[in-house]
Amino acid sequence: MKKILLSLLLSSLFLAACTKVEEPPVVIEEPKPTAEEIQAQREAQHQALEAQRKLDLVEFYVPLPGLNDVVELETVVAKGLYITANVAGFDFVEADIDAYIAYIQAQAQGQTGDEASIANVNKLERILAMAQATEINTLVIDVKNDLGLVTWDSDIAIVDQIGSNWETSWRDPSKLLSYLDAKNIYTIARIVAFKDPYFAKKFPEHAIQLLSGGVYLDKAGYSWVNPFDEYVWNYLIAVAQEAALRGFDEIQYDYVRFPDNAKYYNPITEFPGRNVRDKDEAIEQFLQKAQIALEPYKVHVAADVFGVITHSWEDQPEDIGQTWLKIAQVTDYICPMVYPSHYGVGFYGYDVPDAHPYEIIRMALQEGLERSAAQNNPSVIRSWIQGFTANWVKGYIEYDSNAIKAQIRALNSLGLEEYIIWQSSNIYEFEAYLPDTSPIPSQAEGVDILDRRPEEALKRYLEAQLYQRYNHLYLLTPIQERAADYDQFYLEETLNNPKLTSYEIVSVQAQSDGTYLATVNAKLVSDLGQAVLENATYTIRLENRVYKISAPEIQYIKES
Repeated sequence: MKKILLSLLLSSLFLAACTKVEEPPVVIEEPKPTAEEIQAQREAQHQALEAQRKLDLVEFYVPLPGLNDVVELETVVAKGLYITANVAGFDFVEADIDAYIAYIQAQAQGQTGDEASIANVNKLERILAMAQATEINTLVIDVKNDLGLVTWDSDIAIVDQIGSNWETSWRDPSKLLSYLDAKNIYTIARIVAFKDPYFAKKFPEHAIQLLSGGVYLDKAGYSWVNPFDEYVWNYLIAVAQEAALRGFDEIQYDYVRFPDNAKYYNPITEFPGRNVRDKDEAIEQFLQKAQIALEPYKVHVAADVFGVITHSWEDQPEDIGQTWLKIAQVTDYICPMVYPSHYGVGFYGYDVPDAHPYEIIRMALQEGLERSAAQNNPSVIRSWIQGFTANWVKGYIEYDSNAIKAQIRALNSLGLEEYIIWQSSNIYEFEAYLPDTSPIPSQAEGVDILDRRPEEALKRYLEAQLYQRYNHLYLLTPIQERAADYDQFYLEETLNNPKLTSYEIVSVQAQSDGTYLATVNAKLVSDLGQAVLENATYTIRLENRVYKISAPEIQYIKES
């Protein structure tokens, strides 16, 4: 027995001796980089990126913000005035600005201001004072103007090649921009896009072409660059990047469209690079590219559109490349130019729209709001409003401070706070921008932002089916119950040729959850057969402040 135990013990010792004991690995910690080494690495990466961008962008190269630059996206509720580059280039004295601020404040309090103290205050100084003593908090300044001229001394190679900054009316932008930044005044760079006779003259191959040869000229004698041309896009983006780099908070593209009078020039022109795209696709794609290219510069992107775009549908009948539903999806701000003087006789039911600033602004923007209510995350609506007297219009009125206030009240009545005043001579009266004590009509109970009651919205929906107005159906259908793209929606709605032939609204009843249930009798026909609805239930609900209609599922029966 002892021998057996001894044998087992020796075996155990032998096995233990043969088994390798694993030592824990030795961990050698890498030394942590110092702050100086991290900064050096970041600078090296930044320099490599800029070197690659120079190779890629060539004549369109604009540096990114520096590593140590504080770049933040600023957002304000903008209430602005437009300034030409010429006025922006005026010299200004802070004592004169302060004197005009004191004058405005005295007037606002019902006191007599010191007239002698403001005798020599220039246009720019007055505007800068208004941006501190009234509700004005934003300035829109020309960086690229209607003639295609870049208004300051640019560092972009393509600008030098074109020679588009040979007449720099804004000679010392840094002084003004530094002052505006110190005073927290929001700055918007206005960049005229495709109306560019200077670029078109220097590089006619990038202009709108005549089929017969040469460059198309509009009825005023100006040439336009081709909005389908990505070389032009790169130029407009580079100018915007430089504006952002120099301190602007926002880029606003104006004339971001094709020329008007399309019915005349469409048959006689061509657009190289079009590739069967619609005009509004070109504008949409340009703005998408600009938005992406400007993201590192932390600026907002806005687009100016014709006022009538709140009313028209799918770029018709204008055919200028501006469609509300497209532009409002690819910009931060959409800026309709809803000047009452620009609407023709009879528009919105008025013989002289110019004489009805409150009504025209309100009705135009109700339509804009209806279009935006059909979209997820649309642009903010910031309207251009009229600050000039249109004495060429028969029956015009003076656009004094009362007319300007009326337009602002119309915006406010719709819950819209932002605006920009267009006054090409830059003569602004501060009285228009002091607090307005006039009452703003409140929205009636039970109506949507379009002043429609639930039964009126339902009737419009059914009438749209009856008369096959598919754009109305699109706007009145809840977002989650239809295709987001209108063309896809149209294809789905017209499949099998459905048509409402008659209807009767029996009742509309309010529900405790804020919706309305409607009882409807209707008859429909399609390629699939007929459908008879008896006491069918339609649901009416507010979506984005607009009444929308949810219809019941319809079953068609084929006639035997």
